[in-house]
Amino acid sequence: MSVATPILPMREASGASSAGLHRPRRVTIDPITRLEGHGKIEIFLDEKGNVERAFMQVPELRGFEVFSRGRPAEDMPQITSRICGVCPTAHHLASTKTLDDLYQVEPPPAARKIRELVYNTFMLEDHALHFFVLGGPDFVVGPDAPPQQRNIVGLIQKVGLDAGRKVIGMRRRLRDLIAYFGGKVVHPVLGLPGGVSKALSPQDLPGFQQLAQDSLEFALWTLQVFKQAVLANPEYVKLITAEAYTHKTCYMGMVDEQDKVNFYDGKLRVVDAGGREVCRFAARQYLDHIAEHVEPWSYVKFPYLKDRGWKGFVEGVDTSIYSVAPLARLNAATGMATPPGPGGLRGILHDPGGETGPPHTGQPLGANY
Repeated sequence: MSVATPILPMREASGASSAGLHRPRRVTIDPITRLEGHGKIEIFLDEKGNVERAFMQVPELRGFEVFSRGRPAEDMPQITSRICGVCPTAHHLASTKTLDDLYQVEPPPAARKIRELVYNTFMLEDHALHFFVLGGPDFVVGPDAPPQQRNIVGLIQKVGLDAGRKVIGMRRRLRDLIAYFGGKVVHPVLGLPGGVSKALSPQDLPGFQQLAQDSLEFALWTLQVFKQAVLANPEYVKLITAEAYTHKTCYMGMVDEQDKVNFYDGKLRVVDAGGREVCRFAARQYLDHIAEHVEPWSYVKFPYLKDRGWKGFVEGVDTSIYSVAPLARLNAATGMATPPGPGGLRGILHDPGGETGPPHTGQPLGANY
C-alpha cells in the first residue's frame, strides 16, 4: 500500500520542434500513490501536445479467482479479506454472507446486528481514512499546494493539531470496536456461516453506545470541514463540477425494500445516467446481470451490464458501464434509511454549487466525498 506521499515521478518521451519547443508524446506516472495496490497512468499526446489517449493501468496480477479454486468454502472469508488491506472487512463479510446462502442458514438477530455494527463501524472508519488521508489532502490542503505538502501531515497543519488528534483518536476507537469483535482490524476473523465468532459482553455495551454518539458528532464535524475547506471555495467547486471531470455512467448500489441505502443487506439496484431503473437483483444473481471485459493493457477487469453488452468506454444513458461507491450508492437509491443529518449531505453531493440540482450526476471528484 502506498499512501504516505503524493510525490509522483513523471517521465516524458518527447521530441523538440525546430523552434526548440518540447512536444512530449508520452507521459508516464508510475507509481500512482494514495491507493491500495499498484497502478500507473500512461498519457499519449498528439503533435500539438493535446491528450490523444490516456490509460489507467493496473500492472499487478492478483489471481484470487484462480488460487481459490479447490479451497474449502469456509476459507473464503479469510482469503478474500487479503484482497485489500484498507477494506478487508467488506470482503470478509461479503464472503461470510455467501456462506450463509451456500449453507442455507440465517444468522440469529443478535449475530446479524453484530455484523451490521461491525460493518457500519468499518464504513465510517474507512471513509474517514479516505477523506483525511487519501483524497482530502488535495482539496483541504489545496490542489495548488506543493505536492510534498498534500499529505496527512500537511492536512493537520491546515486544520490544526486539535483536529488532527480528533481524526486519529476517532479512527483508533472505531478500529478498536472492529478488533473487539473481529480479533484484529486487518483481516478480521468474525464471520461464520450463520453467525459470528464473538458476542457482545453487557459490560462493554455502554462504551460502544457512547462511541456511536461520538461517531455521529464526528461525522457532522467532518461535513463542516468539507463545507468550509471545499464548498466555500468557488475554485474548488468549479473544479469538482467541471465537464472534464464529469463521467456519466450507470450506477449500482444496495437498497432496502423502500429503495433506501443499505450497507449490509438488500437488493442491488442499477439506474442509468438519468436516474431510470435498469435492473435490480439479489447478490446470488450477480452473474446473470454482470459480465467482465478484459483489455490487454491492464490486469484489472472491467465489469459491465450483461443485458446491454460491452459497448466500449463510452458514457451516457445507453452505456453498459456502471459506477459503484458513495456517489453511485446515492444515485441508485431514493434516499437514506435514517433521518437526514444537518446540512443535507445528499444535496451537497449532487449540487455542490447551490441548493438544488439534478438528482443524478456523474462527478468522479465529487465521488471522493
